[in-house]
Amino acid sequence: MSRPRQFDETDAIEGAMIIFWKRGYAGTNMPDLLDAMSLTRGSFYKAFEDKHSVYLRALDHYDDTRMARALNQMADPATGGARERLLSFFLRTEYHAAKPARKVGCFLCNALVEMAPFDEICATRCAEISARLHQALSSVLLEMMPESDPAVIKRKATALQRLYLGSHAMGRMGASFDEWSQMLDEIV
Repeated sequence: MSRPRQFDETDAIEGAMIIFWKRGYAGTNMPDLLDAMSLTRGSFYKAFEDKHSVYLRALDHYDDTRMARALNQMADPATGGARERLLSFFLRTEYHAAKPARKVGCFLCNALVEMAPFDEICATRCAEISARLHQALSSVLLEMMPESDPAVIKRKATALQRLYLGSHAMGRMGASFDEWSQMLDEIV
């Protein structure tokens, strides 16, 4: 008879997400991953296949716990006007209290840059999250500019999506996010 798990899987994946977010996939070694997940090597291998599968689970966890919440808040008219919600989305992702540290960027952006070019499974998941981001941006833009041509909305959403992802890549180097309002004014 096998013993029941002695750890909370969600907490372990949260720990994995944080260490991968801070250090990336390649920069995270097994001892650091085990420490972040509060697991022994034996418990890790009994519960999870390998480092790669945990990375994919961490990406899903980021999507479920960070990105989905941010997109839902951006879509919720009860949290403010459309432009205010859009600006809040851009600011929230950089200055949010739940972010593990400064200069870590966005976990999705980091995955797009580090893993997606070489990992088809990661690329597919990143594309799905990015598509939801694009749809949320399109929706808030349509709310802001209801008379606009759908093609214009799509192009502006694409510009905002790329601004979001690119700026977070630059944020890893310490780029400032203090001009979001002005940058959004240029596009919207």
